[in-house]
Amino acid sequence: MNIELQICGLVMLMIFLVLIERDRKLNVKNRLLFIAAFGVCIICLIFDIASIVCIHMAVYEGFSPMITRGVCKFYIMLLVIQGYCGFLYACLDIAVQFKVRWIRTLAFILFLIGEILIIVLPIDYYMDGRIVYSYGPAALCTYALAVFFIVFTLFLSLKYRKDIPHRRLIALFTWQGLWLMAAIIQFISKETLLVGFAAALGMVVLYSQLENPNEHIDRTTGLFTQNALSLYLQDKYNYKKPFAFYTARIKYLVPTAGLEIKKNAVTRSARAFLKLGKEPVFRIGDDMFCVVYDTPEKAYEKLMDIKAQADGVTDIPVEAKFIYFPDSRMLSGTDEVFDFIHSYEDSNESILTCDTALVEKMRHRSGIYNLIENALRDDRVEVYYQPIYNVKERRFTSAEALVRIKNEDGTKVSPGEFIPVAEENGQIIPLGIRVFKKVCEFLATGELQKLGIENIETNVSVAQFDHENPAGFVKDHIETYNIDPECINLEITETADNELKYLLLLNMERLIRMGVTFSLDDFGTGRSNLDYFVSMPARNIKFDLSFTQGYFTNDKVRHMMKGMVNIAHDLNMKIVSEGVESKEQYEAMERLGIDYVQGYYFSKPIPGSELIEFLKEWQE
Repeated sequence: MNIELQICGLVMLMIFLVLIERDRKLNVKNRLLFIAAFGVCIICLIFDIASIVCIHMAVYEGFSPMITRGVCKFYIMLLVIQGYCGFLYACLDIAVQFKVRWIRTLAFILFLIGEILIIVLPIDYYMDGRIVYSYGPAALCTYALAVFFIVFTLFLSLKYRKDIPHRRLIALFTWQGLWLMAAIIQFISKETLLVGFAAALGMVVLYSQLENPNEHIDRTTGLFTQNALSLYLQDKYNYKKPFAFYTARIKYLVPTAGLEIKKNAVTRSARAFLKLGKEPVFRIGDDMFCVVYDTPEKAYEKLMDIKAQADGVTDIPVEAKFIYFPDSRMLSGTDEVFDFIHSYEDSNESILTCDTALVEKMRHRSGIYNLIENALRDDRVEVYYQPIYNVKERRFTSAEALVRIKNEDGTKVSPGEFIPVAEENGQIIPLGIRVFKKVCEFLATGELQKLGIENIETNVSVAQFDHENPAGFVKDHIETYNIDPECINLEITETADNELKYLLLLNMERLIRMGVTFSLDDFGTGRSNLDYFVSMPARNIKFDLSFTQGYFTNDKVRHMMKGMVNIAHDLNMKIVSEGVESKEQYEAMERLGIDYVQGYYFSKPIPGSELIEFLKEWQE
């Protein structure tokens, strides 16, 4: 009998069935549909073999023709069911977005009509040696429906390919393509019974590429991974199933812990979570875990259980921090869940509860992030300049470049809104480079130099020195625009750890040898401290606005500023005082011995074209 390929396919599926049942799995819609398709494929192969055996017995041994036709009909009905299951599985990514609801309804109606037709239409069978097949109106109906579902699945997958992950799309095309090619070959060559084996091979492809749970299992702990959590949450949001969950960051505070000790600590935490119940546990960071529950009461109960266990550890110091999400509906979807976790994972609170206020704050920051990205993309980053007055020479010899961003409607965004966000997420680096490029373009015109401007002060973040060849962007732009390096004064604003500080000093020296100068910005705010004052090879220090204003209201600040002026001058350094807003304040700074004055008394930050006009007016 011609059943070798079917048996091979069945054995292959049974082996994979053992693997599937043995593996830990997530109960998501995607997997349930896969299991349904997998089960139908196994049953279909069994009845494929049974139909051939019955036909052989009916032709050669007088077995009941009625039972044989019944088995043949049931087999081809299973083929249609298999095609329909494939359609549902393939269209899952599209279906959840309600783009093909009417198509799914139509497909279901067509499926029911087809199955009824197969039941009522006649079927017959033929066997001659290794050539064996069913034929008749019922068989033709089956071929038509099976090919329809395969082609229709391929068509929808191609049409909505942007909604389907690339890897899934390739696997689906491989699966359906194998089945379609086998059906065509079998239709042409009756002796080659490939359909069942091709369907089995396709299921193996799906399992290995899409449904293998080992890809979502953390090897160290046996827990599910962050990617698995993303799939799990997406499934719940797609089907509007409210849920509650919490994240737990369990840190074992062993400063000299080796790799093995850390691994044991993480495994210890994993075992504690697994003992909580049947809910899946996810490891979403080196020491962060997440568990999802159906109700907020249960989630909070289990959270407190884990907290009690962590508080009860005595052999190793442990720090446990939690983020509790009582209602998933406060967040719009999986992306916002992870945004919230990343936004507040470093909170000082032992248990941070997600509420409306925190969600709105997170969304605002996310909006600012997107605003910066779009502004960089659409070139809506502008540079404003605030002139700096040289007290001794009685003229403007410098200006500070300040970044500004426009909304799409042309309105300005306050730097106080976007600068902190940019510093937190690393966007300060591309922003700083964009500002520096525009400053170089402005200097390259030569207009500023003609009007007495000796240099432009540009803020540079310590983070910009935290990568290979960090001084490269400064050097490259200076050479590209043929700028005199002495026209550039870089303002260092933040402190850094020892390793990054070494890198910063190294590259400051490189740029200083080129002729670039440096200022220590925001002195007096805590961001630039005495250690930086002593160790940084800066030419100037800048008193922050709050420090300058404090001179007029705080005796301690007044005495400190007097002392700092004397120290700076003894070290051959110059002092810039920011935030000078009146004639009286200017005169006080002049008496104090301040070298440069910057503030609204002279000018607010203005665009480059207005700076040119401003300087011309002062020259007159």
